Amino acid sequence: MRIGIYGGTFSPPHIGHIAAAKYFLKAADLDRLLIMPSLISPHKPTAKDDDPNKRIEMLKLAFADTPKIEICDYEIKKGGVSYTYLTLEHFSNETDTLCFLVGSDMFLTLDSWREPGRIFDLSEIWCLTRTGDDREELKAKGEQYKEKFGARCFVCDNDAVVASSTDVRRILREGGDASQYLPDNVYAYIKDNDLYGAKNAYIKEYIKEHLSEKRYVHCLGVAETAERIGDGLCLPDSDISKLIRAGLCHDISKELTTDRQLEILSEYGITPEDDYLRAEQTLHQLSGAYYAKKLFGIDDEILGMINYHCTGAPNMTLYEKIIFLSDFAEPNRQYEACIKIRNDLFSAPLTEQHLNKVFFDCCERQLKHIEEKGLPSHRLTRQTYAMEVLKMAEEKKTDLANATSKETAEYIKAVLDEKLAKNIEIIQVRDKTVVTDYFVIANATSTTHVKSLADEVEYKLGEANVKPLHSDGQAGGEWYVLDYGTVIVHIFTGGAREFYKLDRLWQDKSPIEVGEEK
Repeated sequence: MRIGIYGGTFSPPHIGHIAAAKYFLKAADLDRLLIMPSLISPHKPTAKDDDPNKRIEMLKLAFADTPKIEICDYEIKKGGVSYTYLTLEHFSNETDTLCFLVGSDMFLTLDSWREPGRIFDLSEIWCLTRTGDDREELKAKGEQYKEKFGARCFVCDNDAVVASSTDVRRILREGGDASQYLPDNVYAYIKDNDLYGAKNAYIKEYIKEHLSEKRYVHCLGVAETAERIGDGLCLPDSDISKLIRAGLCHDISKELTTDRQLEILSEYGITPEDDYLRAEQTLHQLSGAYYAKKLFGIDDEILGMINYHCTGAPNMTLYEKIIFLSDFAEPNRQYEACIKIRNDLFSAPLTEQHLNKVFFDCCERQLKHIEEKGLPSHRLTRQTYAMEVLKMAEEKKTDLANATSKETAEYIKAVLDEKLAKNIEIIQVRDKTVVTDYFVIANATSTTHVKSLADEVEYKLGEANVKPLHSDGQAGGEWYVLDYGTVIVHIFTGGAREFYKLDRLWQDKSPIEVGEEK
């Protein structure tokens, strides 16, 4: 029996996946085709809100009533990172022939996967070209695999259906129409379960119908600006979806009467403080947060983003600051102050430090504008500005020129943590090598995030008067090294870190926490 295996994250499964599976089934003359969703892919980050059971359900819908195609949850039930050679070993037997389907990009890197020899021993490798333009390169690579591993490779031209899960998720989070990329039943499931921010489409339609044209365009601008900032900061897709939702909803009650806004708040047992009534231009942020909760069931995180978008608040979260700035800097606002803040915001690489500096400037400009106009200011606006002044005064420039290697390593860890790196470790190696005193190792969520983290470390240490002796990207962008002499920084994607196992090269290494002396 010829058994095909088609693996991937399938988040979500789209028409490109379906077309590839059907072509593979026919081209490889398969008796069975197993669609194999991974739990944790070694090649790409897993979304923090990923629900593998929902991916299984979408796949069942996508391939419903398709003969010979089965949805297999083996890798999900097995747990851990999904390595192809282990899956092939599980399904291998003496009577069946396994056929493994890969896309052209993956085909070209198969020899860098875990245990490539086992993969080639256990299965035929089938590769579908995207456009046919890369056929010669793929065939040449297949010959290399045959010569080195004795591989059985088949490169097939296929009328590619142009679609990607990344593009589909972006369309959904932006409130766009993804129907041309998804089977009807899968699209319905996504909308019913609000996956990938799909409810943003309904919210977008609602505000278009219920707000004035000018207000609607402004809300779209705020959502687009928040998305741009989120992308610049390399935030997770699910969080960017929330930023977009907050941007769409932030002025939902702006055009309601004061009496109607007070009615909405009374439904939640809220009596606004006097400052909201004195500075009436701020009331809509409070009423809007709860109106959006009533209409769309927003969570408390989004509620907070809306609730402070006008006045600000002391100790705002990063995401609350993003909506505050997006409201001020969105491209449809042509006031001089808005143009200045917008230019400042996007004139430098987006880091949390840069965003905080622009946020301070924005608070200062806003309070000055209110005072010049003789308008009443809200208590929260005054408190926010006072807090930001205090933070700026307390912030001291770090100087690591004469720091110990331990202090430098701790500072690098703090920089990586602020930039949302994962699994950060400081490894003491000075007793085992003369090369350096410490390794700092961290995970990034993508190759883009790898470079962003490396840039941030180099920028922050440069400000602290420390320059790298050497820096270089490795493994196609999945590994970046910064050598500071006594400290060497390694930033990996999750899959690359697991593959290279740098931690395990130092058998006696002891991860240490910041502040712990060894």
